[in-house]
Amino acid sequence: MKNNKFISLIVFALVLSNLYLFSIVLQKENSQGETPKETTVNKVVTEFDTSITKLVEETQNKVVSIITQKHSQNAGSGSGIVYKNKDGKILIVTNHHVIDGGDSYIVRFANGEEIEATLLGSDQYTDLALLEVKADLDIEPFELGDSALSKVGEFVIAIGSPLGVEFENSVTFGIISGKNRMVPVDLNNDGISDWDMHVLQTDAAINPGNSGGALVNMAGELVGINSMKFSSDSVEGMGFSIPVNEMIPIIKQIEETGKVVYPIIGISAVSIKDLNGFQKVNQNIPNDVTDGVLIVEITKDSPADKAKLESGDIMTSYNGESVKDFKDFRRNLYKNKVGDSVKLGFIRDGQEMEVDVILE
Repeated sequence: MKNNKFISLIVFALVLSNLYLFSIVLQKENSQGETPKETTVNKVVTEFDTSITKLVEETQNKVVSIITQKHSQNAGSGSGIVYKNKDGKILIVTNHHVIDGGDSYIVRFANGEEIEATLLGSDQYTDLALLEVKADLDIEPFELGDSALSKVGEFVIAIGSPLGVEFENSVTFGIISGKNRMVPVDLNNDGISDWDMHVLQTDAAINPGNSGGALVNMAGELVGINSMKFSSDSVEGMGFSIPVNEMIPIIKQIEETGKVVYPIIGISAVSIKDLNGFQKVNQNIPNDVTDGVLIVEITKDSPADKAKLESGDIMTSYNGESVKDFKDFRRNLYKNKVGDSVKLGFIRDGQEMEVDVILE
């Protein structure tokens, strides 16, 4: 009896052993040939939302692409922003250099619709232009922020079409890196800076094609029109935008009159610092005089002529502010309007003098 029990235990152990081996073989075969079950993906990532994504959703369709054409051929592209939308007319603000040299313009909206635009006017000094599109589209224009209240370190996004419409409505993120920057600009491509643009600095990426696009604060307000960047192997993250407060008076003039009117004083002049030694001797200018503007010619019956300014006078101040070069003079002049009276300080025959000039 004991032997029968012992034999039964041995048989039961062998059965268990065979079952274990069979399960290992089956698992191995399944791992080699059986199709795995479908993996369930958690959708947290696709539903991820932030204040930035909401901001982009609210503002992205207010930015457009602009295709500049010359003789019906594409000559360049850039970006623009919806400034006004009323009575079937959509006004688009962009950069002067985006439309410069073109004779026709196509505005491509965020929904992909392309409509021909009319150029209402532009200004090379502020690098601003205004286009009009006749269309009945449901697009809210940008709310305009007060760029004077923008703070260094404030978060902003830049929206535009870098490198063309293929990358339209690209969004970059950064901060305002600086305010009240003065960036030298060569307007006539002679290699000499003849104007200083007043701009906001940002580290949000701005690339060719972003020009004319939007710089937007976290409240969804437009604070700048993206205009340029420093491009160099040694420079990174230096983009510049025209502040909205600089934009508004220029665009209003273009909207109302089709042009920007700057006052004139009626002189031809050159910066003292641009004169060589021979020229300074020829004009009787001491070598230690390095700042100021030499008046070379006076236009007949101009404000300067009426104020009795003369060629050879050296302008040194404008309304109490020192004038170091011609850019200083022009920048101060363009702050005024036609009809304003300004006080000019100048040197004539070694004597410091002042005169009031009524601008025309």
